[in-house]
Amino acid sequence: MLTREKHLLLVAVLLLFALPLQAIDAGPELAAAPSRYASFNGIRVHYKLLGRGRNTLVFVHGLGGEMGVWREQVSYFAPRARLLVVDLPGYGGSDKPDNVKYTMKFFARAVRAAMDDAGVNRAILVGHSMGTPVIRELDRLYPTRVRGLVAVEGALVMNMPPEAVEKVIAPMRGNEYQKNLAAMFDAMMEKASPALREDLRNAATRTPQQVIVSSMEGMYDPAIWKSDRITIPLLVVNAASPFWSAKYVEAVRAMARDLRYVTVDDADHFLMLEKPQALNEAIASWMKAKGW
Repeated sequence: MLTREKHLLLVAVLLLFALPLQAIDAGPELAAAPSRYASFNGIRVHYKLLGRGRNTLVFVHGLGGEMGVWREQVSYFAPRARLLVVDLPGYGGSDKPDNVKYTMKFFARAVRAAMDDAGVNRAILVGHSMGTPVIRELDRLYPTRVRGLVAVEGALVMNMPPEAVEKVIAPMRGNEYQKNLAAMFDAMMEKASPALREDLRNAATRTPQQVIVSSMEGMYDPAIWKSDRITIPLLVVNAASPFWSAKYVEAVRAMARDLRYVTVDDADHFLMLEKPQALNEAIASWMKAKGW
């Protein structure tokens, strides 16, 4: 029979594990918006819909991220556009099945399911990091649903030699994947504040291991790195970094029929949180130039 002390300890443990994991700080506007769930292949896809306006922006986070990474964009664009912000399957408040492959096509179909559920017929898609190949796949699969693409610190052309891919993924396969994932995130946030680094690092290391590994395998799958042209308006916003070489920029220009390329100084990989004003103004001025 349980003693009173053991009973109280058991209750405390159960309550602890019943509490939801703390998400990335979503900011007041995004936090206040009610959660919605689309159904995709029996999987619940968590999203939020807010804002107003004749244009709709769909925000897609990257590897190890959650919808909260877009909090600064939500506060800026909510008064001027309709916003759909999504947690990809495996991340944030969405279901995290362990029996699926987290490919870019899988993610793209999940985002489309959220758009369908929200009644969004056509939108401007904004993707950060891994979110960029996700929105690229969505445009390939459902071109009538996409008005324009915004790539934020995300590759549109394979920017890593094939022999380096497994070297990047391998540290995530072992028992120390959380430590290795945290180190990878730290390397991408050298200029970020300590609080922001901790917030993003903690979110990444909460992601189930199989989701991280499968997402990375999907992201580096050679099959998605095609040479087909982007025929709709494209905005690229990257931090000033040797990673985005002149050769890479030239390749993107050759691929895109209608391109605006913006470089943000003194920023790292998560520039939407480090330099939100620069990103917000880049998107807003691009949309204005397009008459949107």
